[in-house]
Amino acid sequence: MPGMPRAHRVQGVRRCAVTGRACDRCGHPLPARRRRFCSDLCRARQQKAERVAENGDYAPYVVRLIDRMGKRASDDLAALGWLAGAVTHARTALALAVDGCRAQGYSDAEIGAALGITRQAVGQRFGRKREVYTGSAGTGAAG
Repeated sequence: MPGMPRAHRVQGVRRCAVTGRACDRCGHPLPARRRRFCSDLCRARQQKAERVAENGDYAPYVVRLIDRMGKRASDDLAALGWLAGAVTHARTALALAVDGCRAQGYSDAEIGAALGITRQAVGQRFGRKREVYTGSAGTGAAG
């Protein structure tokens, strides 16, 4: 694997002659008293790789949660309050995302195409494009 240190690059999996086990990350034989990884570096890298929470299935999962929340809110007033709060948070998050896209240089037309609305609707819904403050560039007053 190109991203691994030279000592950890392995062509094939070499298993320990005694235990018959190999590191889950790099394939090296496991030292004594090691269960899954040959070193702390392999353990940290693999555990970081396993912590991926937002993948391609994340957005459809959120949509399913909102659908279920709506069904539950039809029977429960407390759930209706939670759904209203979720809608408020979603609107705030969408406005922040639009501001972030604008700061990255996307035009209102590109943002509108992603949202399925016109560029004029983007301006009306999220406000006009604002200047993004990037810091002072030598404009301080001499005193």
